Amino acid sequence: MSTFFNDMQAALDNRLNTIAGGYDIAWPNVPYEPVAGETYLRPTFLPTVTEQASMGTDGQDRTDAIYQIDVFTQAGSGRTAIPDAVADHFKRGTDLTYNGTTVRVRNVSIAPAIIDGAWQQVPVSIDFYSYTDAR
Repeated sequence: MSTFFNDMQAALDNRLNTIAGGYDIAWPNVPYEPVAGETYLRPTFLPTVTEQASMGTDGQDRTDAIYQIDVFTQAGSGRTAIPDAVADHFKRGTDLTYNGTTVRVRNVSIAPAIIDGAWQQVPVSIDFYSYTDAR
């Protein structure tokens, strides 16, 4: 059984774990209760498409995906540089490997802020790709 998608996500999660700042991270499918006024990050793994990338039945697959990290700060506290720090941590051309599966960051972008109650959310999208063995 291949674990390519899990390995891609683990490579990105491991990188997120090394970000400076000591922010709490709300991991998927793990209970988390945000602390009022405390910044936290929430990653989401969003695979988009996997296509055959080379000839033959054993040709490699290429998976394009997005790793979105939502930066949550207290609403009304003004602009923050944390989304930029997250983007810099996953800069274009970064290669990350887990269990023999490598992902390469293609680009990073920041979306407009969203205010939801006591929180301001800024999505940081890490666009990446990975080549893996055929399934």
